[in-house]
Amino acid sequence: MRRFLLVARVFVVRLVHGVARGLPIQERVVLATSHSDVLTGNLAWIRDELARRTPHVRIVTIASRPRTGPRGIARAAATAIRGSYYLATSRVFVVDDNFPIFAVRRRPGTTLVQAWHAAGAFKKVRYSLVGKSFGAAATSLEPIAANYDICLVSSLSFAPYYSEAFRLPLDRFVSTIGIPRTDVFFGAHRAAALSRAKSRYPAVDGRTVVLYAPTFRGDTFIDARDGALLDLRVLKEKLGRDHVVMLRLHPVVQERAALDASLRDFVIDASGDPDVNELMLVSDVLVTDYSSVIFEFALLERPMVFFAPDLEAYERERGFYFDYRSGVPGPVLETSEAVAEVLRAGRFDLDRVRAFAKSSFDVADGRSSGRFVDQIVMPMLAAGGAARQ
Repeated sequence: MRRFLLVARVFVVRLVHGVARGLPIQERVVLATSHSDVLTGNLAWIRDELARRTPHVRIVTIASRPRTGPRGIARAAATAIRGSYYLATSRVFVVDDNFPIFAVRRRPGTTLVQAWHAAGAFKKVRYSLVGKSFGAAATSLEPIAANYDICLVSSLSFAPYYSEAFRLPLDRFVSTIGIPRTDVFFGAHRAAALSRAKSRYPAVDGRTVVLYAPTFRGDTFIDARDGALLDLRVLKEKLGRDHVVMLRLHPVVQERAALDASLRDFVIDASGDPDVNELMLVSDVLVTDYSSVIFEFALLERPMVFFAPDLEAYERERGFYFDYRSGVPGPVLETSEAVAEVLRAGRFDLDRVRAFAKSSFDVADGRSSGRFVDQIVMPMLAAGGAARQ
């Protein structure tokens, strides 16, 4: 059934795109995601920068996260159709990962930019997944990658991994712009975001905040499962006097276990918060497993602890671009008791975190959104306007 639905969607997408190619290209910017029902991360920062500096530029947003069942299938089809139309008729089209507009040729005169929804290169993706259970359908949605004109990367050292994964030449990858979503960690952006986060979570004041952000489990985004394996009751017993845990599950996890009532004075459920980077700003330490949030958290030069009791299984399922145990910037632990002990001791190697951040970002200075608009969006819009004259 899944294969049939994929073939049907490819047919409809190609049909809509083919018809729409006969229409004029509009001088507009499309920002599209299939990870959330609202724009977040890089796309939100690009949108806000465009709105602030170029209010005359029309912006179209397409946002829809994966869902199961007939309604989910219908919603995914509608999103793909809408995306196909706008891809064929817009000057700039920006996505933040595998947006479902595949098996079509990008129209000349349109620039397609891949901004991703995370920084760095950590877990394997696309063609790097051959032989992995998570990559069973990796190639079926791949043709759209051939249309990418520009792909952002936080460091050119990661470009070879992306080049392998998407079978794209290295010259498609750009690190000099930076990652727009990291702007939140600098200057006035940082102060404003910190204030917003504290107002949403007043319980963090006066306590050490542990951000627990595990990634999901499962072979696809559709069947994503809760990856929160840490026993929070153990942490409360060891840390509850002066710590608080901020729980942030991966956004694609749809079914979540209810939080134990005994933990309500110790755990803040922030899984519904749209901006994990703002949560980072109010956090003193990160506990995660295989989440790419480690790259941006490193910019804060704060400690990280890695809880990976299922590391061998995850390596078989998906795998990494570097050796996990030696490559992550913090201790790798397998029991909740060990995590609690490390957090209580509070002794961390921050030089390791700083080195990780330095190697992961070629530029991070709070001005990446501005460079994206100046170097990608405005030149394309100007070229389109000149071509019409």
